[in-house]
Amino acid sequence: MDIFAWLFPRASQPADPETEAAIGCLLQIIDPRLKALSGISKRLAPVVRAALDFCGCAIEAMPGPLDASLPHWREAPELRVLFTRNDEVQRIFSHQEVVRDYVDSHPGAACFYALLGAAFEERKSFGSIMKNGVARHDVAITSLNFKNHRLFLPRMRQTTFEYDLRWALFRQLALEMLGRLSAMKEEQSNWREEIAFLRAQLAYSGQQGLGNFLADESASDAGMPNDLAHQLLASQSALRTAHPPLQSLENTLEWIIETLSAPDALLHMQNLDYRVDKANQVIAAEEEGLDVHLRHFAVTAPTPRSGVLLRIVYPSDELLPRRQMATDLDRLYL
Repeated sequence: MDIFAWLFPRASQPADPETEAAIGCLLQIIDPRLKALSGISKRLAPVVRAALDFCGCAIEAMPGPLDASLPHWREAPELRVLFTRNDEVQRIFSHQEVVRDYVDSHPGAACFYALLGAAFEERKSFGSIMKNGVARHDVAITSLNFKNHRLFLPRMRQTTFEYDLRWALFRQLALEMLGRLSAMKEEQSNWREEIAFLRAQLAYSGQQGLGNFLADESASDAGMPNDLAHQLLASQSALRTAHPPLQSLENTLEWIIETLSAPDALLHMQNLDYRVDKANQVIAAEEEGLDVHLRHFAVTAPTPRSGVLLRIVYPSDELLPRRQMATDLDRLYL
């Protein structure tokens, strides 16, 4: 090895700007103090890069972008099951403030791309169906039900929308980690407090104070020291085995690297494939109906949420005028 190379080692190749930006975003959300650790960018770069790629693949797996315009929304089975009528699409989209604000600030946009989400449930019931011209009663029926439709991240161009959506998914990964980390630290803090309390009790139980002299000899606390010792050992064991130690920034960084290496365990995604009839009831594969592919997401931070997500494109001029929306509201409450 050349002595000059040994004395002056070549600096490692810096991560690409996007990865560096993602590392900064991750640390800012979880704990900015981690930036003080030496070599943190080099250590985080591989898992952060992989997490960004994971978010990109997650977007590609979402249905869409689907044309949700009035003449075409029925052509997409996924939109067909989310909405019952074309005026429902127009009404729901028009009442989304995030969309109204964006369109008002971009008057030249002919259309916008956005993420459409809705809460989802399978409803189980019993009813009557017609099969091969014969009525069958008390048949188990599964219906798909959607509610609380929301639009997110309206953007004028598809490339901009998908770029911002990928960053939104990455930030969600960071929030999921922050939630888990906070819960783990709180749990470990509780274990430490209990251990300290048990140690104090155990030490006190060995003291012969006036209280012991006055106590009834038949009291049932004769085995108290042994019980406390067993509880203390159990609590110490629980603290050691429940989670990795998180007492230092280095411990936290190691946990982040390990956890982020499995992003699919942070952001739960599931493909849902159904064949449904016109009433959104699940039917057999050989029956006449629509094949629907949905992508279901579940997150926990800041609160547990789940639902289906898909990408849509919608003409700006199909949004209802604000004046008409106000009139509709007045009619609703009069």
